[in-house]
Amino acid sequence: MKLLKKYLPSLLLALCVSVISPMASAVGKIENTSTEEVKQALDASVKATEDALAALKSGASEDIVNDHINNARQLIKRVEINRLDVIRTRSAENLKKARQAVSNGQKDQAEDFLATALKGFKEMQSAF
Repeated sequence: MKLLKKYLPSLLLALCVSVISPMASAVGKIENTSTEEVKQALDASVKATEDALAALKSGASEDIVNDHINNARQLIKRVEINRLDVIRTRSAENLKKARQAVSNGQKDQAEDFLATALKGFKEMQSAF
């Protein structure tokens, strides 16, 4: 009985951890994206960034420009290619800076950041 009391909690804990661990590791991602989905995400990101740049240059409202920027940021997250990860991260960071510049009323800086992000996305397209 002493032996059972001594080892039963440890055994139950080990069993619980081994059951929960595989479930916890698969929470974030359902499946890998296919090559076609990556290409579509790249194309859509380029289009959304171009739309944001065009909206900014045409004097559209801050909300519209931010919607385009946020759309591009969400779309680029679907690109999961290791060799393009550095470019993707830098371009996404430029989108974030562009959104902040738009919010602060710095139109020229926002245009520069959007142009840099667009250049990075096009570089990703050519490398892909």
